[in-house]
Amino acid sequence: MSVFLKRITSILLVSAFVLLLSACATNNAGNTEPSKQANGKDSNGTDTPSKDQERVTLHFYTVSDYDKMEYDAIIPEWNKLHPDIEVKIVVLTGADGWDKIRTALAGGEKIDIAMMERDMFYDKADKMYLRLNDSLEQAGMNYLYEFGEYGRATMVGDDIYGIAKILSPSGVIYNKKVFDQAGVQLPDDNTWTYADYFDVIKQLTQKDGKRVSVYGGMHWQYNYAGILDLATYGGWDVVTEDGKPNIDSPILKSAAEMYHKALFIDQSMPTDADIQATSLSAVYGVFGGQIGTTLAASNNLLAMDEFRVGGQLPEEADENDWIGLLKMPRWDQNSPANQITTIVTSYSIARASEHPEEAFEFLKWYTTKGLELSAKVAHRIPAWKHANREQLVKDWRYYPGKDGQLVEGKARDELYAKALDPSLVAIFPKYRSLYPYSALMLQELRKELTLVLAGEKEIEKALNDAQKAAEAIYEREKQ
Repeated sequence: MSVFLKRITSILLVSAFVLLLSACATNNAGNTEPSKQANGKDSNGTDTPSKDQERVTLHFYTVSDYDKMEYDAIIPEWNKLHPDIEVKIVVLTGADGWDKIRTALAGGEKIDIAMMERDMFYDKADKMYLRLNDSLEQAGMNYLYEFGEYGRATMVGDDIYGIAKILSPSGVIYNKKVFDQAGVQLPDDNTWTYADYFDVIKQLTQKDGKRVSVYGGMHWQYNYAGILDLATYGGWDVVTEDGKPNIDSPILKSAAEMYHKALFIDQSMPTDADIQATSLSAVYGVFGGQIGTTLAASNNLLAMDEFRVGGQLPEEADENDWIGLLKMPRWDQNSPANQITTIVTSYSIARASEHPEEAFEFLKWYTTKGLELSAKVAHRIPAWKHANREQLVKDWRYYPGKDGQLVEGKARDELYAKALDPSLVAIFPKYRSLYPYSALMLQELRKELTLVLAGEKEIEKALNDAQKAAEAIYEREKQ
């Protein structure tokens, strides 16, 4: 589930004027070079490269099978636009997929474009990825205007190392039947807080003796990441504005305590051990009624037709419209409404790419128009602010059938509109991207929270130990 995290910083200013897209690309030295244009047409009117024009092959590495499905749908259109630039995709599946990409980038293998790591890349961005500031400027792209605050997911300070493409905005997916069975009213999601949420899921939880038969809630990132996600709504970050460790924050402690209580005292959320024992899935569990709500990515609901065909979404639940979407809770009553966290999936150009200009041309297209073209096949919420939302909602109704042909599914416009709600404001940790060593602090924190969720350490002790480890990192790295 993907997860599908708003970096707000007072240091950076979003430009207030709009720059038009151009057809120029730039090399990594900052010099502009016009995009290569074909000099002829084939019998279908498609551009063809001239005899003296070299055909370039780009290698695109990803860990997502969904990227391959999207690639197959849109690559014919790319080939029409740029017959001189071939793009080959390589999918590295398995738990070690990220490690393989990281190793390949570090080793200088022939990779041109790669899916980016998420919040752990800050300390190694300039070693793996090409800095894109000059290329974007020469192409006439005001990055933060085109992609909004989502663009900060690929930035370290002012430096841009990739382009944001796909969002996994958080929302509360629920099963109305579970609410009805428990006699619980749907909450007012314009006003509810996390305290309200944990109270609701406690009421929804059903037990058969000591055994839980229906859990009231779940976080799709069921381990330590759920705690960090909650804390983000309170404005927490692993470092303060001046780069010092912030693990001893009362906000983080409160998030850990709420999460821990739901897991081990109220039993309103499944523990890691429960999930492993029962193979519970956050979204499928809601579909099937084993879970009342899940804090998950709303883009999961764009694939309900496929889930129904695949058997994960019961026909009865779909026909009766039991599955719905609520806004995320606020941290407390004083917090702004309509805030969400989101995973931002982004793509980069490898620092060692032998064809950076051509790679940039593809990346620019792939993260904008390419995403629109794939909407009937790959249902994805775009980071690009100027995507045609009305057309996306229409196209998301289709899905590929077993024979590969497009099938028109159930009309779910209202649900899709909620997933694309323009009033939602994505929040990101504020300061970590300014300090590359913050990635090292997060590693220490995650180790300690893992011990907490395994029942091997108390919350206060774990956070104190993580704070001490982070302080040592700060003293070593602050220069």
